[in-house]
Amino acid sequence: MFIKTVVIKNFRALESVTFDLTPRANVIVGPNAVGKTTILQAIRLLKALLATRSTTESQQALISLGASSPHFPQRVFLAPLARDINKDIEIRCSFCLSTEEVAIINAEMDGIVERLVQAQFGQAIADPANRIQFMESPIGKDARAKAKAQLESAIKQLGSNNEMILGLTMKPHSQQMSAINPVSGILLSYLDQRLPPFSTVFSYFPADRALPAGEVGVQLGAADTQQQIESHNSQPQLKYQRLKNLIFNNIIMGPTQRQSLMDEFGLIFKEILRGRRIKSIGLNELGLLSVMIEDLETGREYEIDSLSSGEKGLALTFLIIAKSVERGGIVLLDEPELHLNPAVSKDVLGFMMKYYSKPRNIQFILCTHSPEILSGAFQNEECALLHVVSEKNVTRVGHKAFDEYSDALLKLGTTVSEGLLYRGTVFVEGDDDVALLELGFGETLRRYRLKDRGGRKEVEKAAKKLQELERNGEAVDQIFLIFDRDEEITDLKNSAAVRILQWNRRCIENYLLDTEVIAQLLKRDDIALKPFKNEGEVSDVLRTLAMKQLDSLVARAIYSSREYESPGARVSDFDGGSASEIADALYKRASGAKKSLTVEDESAWKQLFLQEFEQKKSDLTPVWESKWKEECDGKRLFSDLQKLGILKTSTSNLKRKIVEEMRNSKSENWLVVNSLLQALISPNA
Repeated sequence: MFIKTVVIKNFRALESVTFDLTPRANVIVGPNAVGKTTILQAIRLLKALLATRSTTESQQALISLGASSPHFPQRVFLAPLARDINKDIEIRCSFCLSTEEVAIINAEMDGIVERLVQAQFGQAIADPANRIQFMESPIGKDARAKAKAQLESAIKQLGSNNEMILGLTMKPHSQQMSAINPVSGILLSYLDQRLPPFSTVFSYFPADRALPAGEVGVQLGAADTQQQIESHNSQPQLKYQRLKNLIFNNIIMGPTQRQSLMDEFGLIFKEILRGRRIKSIGLNELGLLSVMIEDLETGREYEIDSLSSGEKGLALTFLIIAKSVERGGIVLLDEPELHLNPAVSKDVLGFMMKYYSKPRNIQFILCTHSPEILSGAFQNEECALLHVVSEKNVTRVGHKAFDEYSDALLKLGTTVSEGLLYRGTVFVEGDDDVALLELGFGETLRRYRLKDRGGRKEVEKAAKKLQELERNGEAVDQIFLIFDRDEEITDLKNSAAVRILQWNRRCIENYLLDTEVIAQLLKRDDIALKPFKNEGEVSDVLRTLAMKQLDSLVARAIYSSREYESPGARVSDFDGGSASEIADALYKRASGAKKSLTVEDESAWKQLFLQEFEQKKSDLTPVWESKWKEECDGKRLFSDLQKLGILKTSTSNLKRKIVEEMRNSKSENWLVVNSLLQALISPNA
């Protein structure tokens, strides 16, 4: 079987989403806290409530989601499951059964009829003796006839795709829960319950993997049966405590199962955890279960417990899938890359598809934050890539080639994959800007990737290319550009996919020139070699450093305004000509530079320059006196403060402490920057 369509309404992080799945691997991506895991939880809860495998599955699923308590098992609290407690919660999935599963249902109709009757009449007929008497009574015979008619009708409605709906509605206020099609749950439950305890058609692997350290108690046979059943979906966290139980159970089941276990381990170590192999499985000198691993390069042997948590988790996950999930089963897998090196993560999806999904017809629905797994999904046509854009939008992503869209993103220093893992990418001026924004405004930007954008001209060209693609109707993931003001105003304009913020001040450091916050820091003996006494002293030092920048700014402005021609040679001067033609071009350039110098006498040139300098400085000084925090070069000011030799800490560390204090105190400058950032990323701006 496999899940074809999922509908989720008003459940936890999701408001209303509908999407289709593929029978193979379905990779769900999106920013943090947007609702990826909520999808897995919804499917798991639907199965637990309507197609239970064990008597505790429903209760355990509700407890794990905070909708029930082990101390009050008879009570259900649906409010924690609802996004809006005034609206109904709805979860609905369409399941497509295989031809073999439909044949099993038809062949074992009588047993399913009894289960349906028992479900309709409750636990009163759970006792075998009572059940026999009831089933042979007139009421029982009538109930069986009606149940059989229900089942036959349900089977006829499957259609050519063998598709049936499993649906659940929950009312947070009344705590009422109802099934949209109860018979579907009975059929799915039967297909699962008919299997031996160690096998299942539905298995959930949560992300909160608590792998046991050291020796654990091992139960075998009947004593372990209940845990085997509970570990599939009722209490899925038990999976991670049962590695050695799983190994030992397979050993004692005979040579065939033992060899199968060794083959599965060998496959995992050969294909994904390379460079190692299982050396032996048995008891050590202390009588404890021992699984020895051999490093093929060094020959060193060590216990399986010595593998990293990520490697153990991966080995256990695939071993459980191999040994417990039936052909045609469904696996929900949250963050398979947890604790894994990216070099290993890149092989996970391909391994899963090659050895489990395709040959065993297993459907995988997995959530990930891994760019490596995402990249693998792009390259595999049998994988569905689902982007959780928002609480109301889950979009199927097409398999894009490395076209001009990808090239434009690469020039910006990002990729299509990053656009799916985050709400958007925010490009800033430098590493310090990334650190300052993450530390000071992490809550506002928590679903966005911050990156140093590199050369401004190239970024602007790439952004314009993306806007051109956008105008041509192509889908473009959202990016955000933050420019320093400097002396250059960008000519880029906002569009739906490319949004721009240019600081009102020269750079982000200018917003850190909060004298009250800086004074509090410079009064501390762990920050300043000689702590300052008051805010006035700090303000004077900062203002003095800022005003010193005015001379260089004025001089640069005057020199730039004269537009002297550069004597520097250009590539075109040397191309496509004889030696004589090259000489002519070079002389023309040098003489042109000389002619642009209208005043050749050094003394006269300097006198004229100084006259212009004094006039321009006189004009700018009053402005700088009142607006030096906005107009000065903030980066240079912090560098000059370090050169005074008054700090015990680095410039970068001082800036981080300033932004941290601004964030904690919600200072005026912090509020200004936060407001600008919110306006930048707001979809309605």
